[in-house]
Amino acid sequence: MAKDVKVDFLDTQHDKAARRMTVAIAVCFVVFVAVLSTVGAGASYRSANRGTSIFMEIGNLPVIADIRRLVIGADANAQDPTATPDGRMNVMIFGVGGGTHHGSQLTDTIILMSVDLKGDRVGMLSIPRDLAYPLGGTQFQKINAVNAYAEQAHPGEGAQIAAKDIGKLLGVRIDHVVKIDFAGFEKFIDALGGVDIDVSRSFVDNTYPTKDDQWQTVEFTKGPQHMDGARALIYVRSRHGTNGEGSDFARSARQQQVIAAVREKLLSAGTLLNPGKIADLWSVVSSNLQSDLSVWDMVKLAPLATRIDSSSMVTHVLTQEELNPANVDGAYMLFPKKPDWSDIHTLAQNPFETKAEMEAKARPAEDVIVEVRNGTMHTGFAGGVTDILKRYGYTVSGMGNAVRRGYERSVIFDLTAGKKPAELARLKKLLDANVSSVLPSWLTGESSQRVVYSEGMSAEPIESTTTEFLIILGESSFGLFGAEVQ
Repeated sequence: MAKDVKVDFLDTQHDKAARRMTVAIAVCFVVFVAVLSTVGAGASYRSANRGTSIFMEIGNLPVIADIRRLVIGADANAQDPTATPDGRMNVMIFGVGGGTHHGSQLTDTIILMSVDLKGDRVGMLSIPRDLAYPLGGTQFQKINAVNAYAEQAHPGEGAQIAAKDIGKLLGVRIDHVVKIDFAGFEKFIDALGGVDIDVSRSFVDNTYPTKDDQWQTVEFTKGPQHMDGARALIYVRSRHGTNGEGSDFARSARQQQVIAAVREKLLSAGTLLNPGKIADLWSVVSSNLQSDLSVWDMVKLAPLATRIDSSSMVTHVLTQEELNPANVDGAYMLFPKKPDWSDIHTLAQNPFETKAEMEAKARPAEDVIVEVRNGTMHTGFAGGVTDILKRYGYTVSGMGNAVRRGYERSVIFDLTAGKKPAELARLKKLLDANVSSVLPSWLTGESSQRVVYSEGMSAEPIESTTTEFLIILGESSFGLFGAEVQ
């Protein structure tokens, strides 16, 4: 017998399901209409301005174009963001105040991030905002103004122009640029759900700027802590903290620390598996970030980011080891200790090597015996250089003042008759010195005494019979070893 069919017109489950379906359809319809209206308006505007058809411009709208690339692949003429001539991708990162206030485009943060595309390594070099940027002749400006002037002259393109100009100064090619403002940084950290930072030392900053151009006191305590966007922004911007944190050098180190923390949070399961969080992040990025990288480029770069181990990241901060402070028309600026910028070029061009690894390269591959003479008027210079040469692995057989003083360039006399060319080249680079082409007198048969003739034909006797290189220090070596010998 057939079963009775019961129909309960009061069944709330059916009502709920029907209501959910109705709401879903309504929401989808509203979203569809909103998207269609936005796309149509955008395409119409582009069509009117470019003299093309609306249908063509619909396909070229940024979001639509990116979706098209995701579905059918990149355009035939689109460049691969990782296509570089040397397997290394250099990205310049700028952080600016943003907004409409005076100085909104001054770069509070400048970081050169290099990615080893073959070895999956990352190196970061932080550039202090007070670094002197040469304008030609004896004119300089702070490097943090380069983007502001470029943006003023070329609205919307300032970051790309500034990045390439600073790249030339550093001696490296810049492949991509990313610029974000303070508001975007704060929102991005909040959209991530905050970041975890291990503060290395406690400090207090009594002159941290407020939004209304006043001052406030901020304080950080040593140890692990969770920071929201506002707190993280204060942490990376503070410039006048106590306990060694009151400098651009310390601030640069904190900025790199936060970047590493952001990367960890971005690649965590809590972010990657949360569509809502990803949508929030993209909303912040699209509104507050300026870059030559498209959505498609970022998607292509995402797998690379996941392959890089945090332990392989090498960070460098320009400090007193490479820079000297100076007052230029009342403005505080930092100048390279080596006028040819060679120390800074070395850091920028070798971002994946730690300073310890760089020092190891400077060590002699075999025993090398040197004598050191102070050819400058700087008291104690020979002693300071001697101590550091010993630390580098050189044997110093003698030390003292040169017969003649006032050398501008350091000079190395090769007493091996050319038997150690590699070590001579290493010393020349290390000391920023010239190599004398004058043969020692005993090699020419003029004298049996070990003597060389330096500038002005002054005779410099060699104290030890085992000495292989005589070094006469000049002013060119002043900046080589930093504050230790200054």
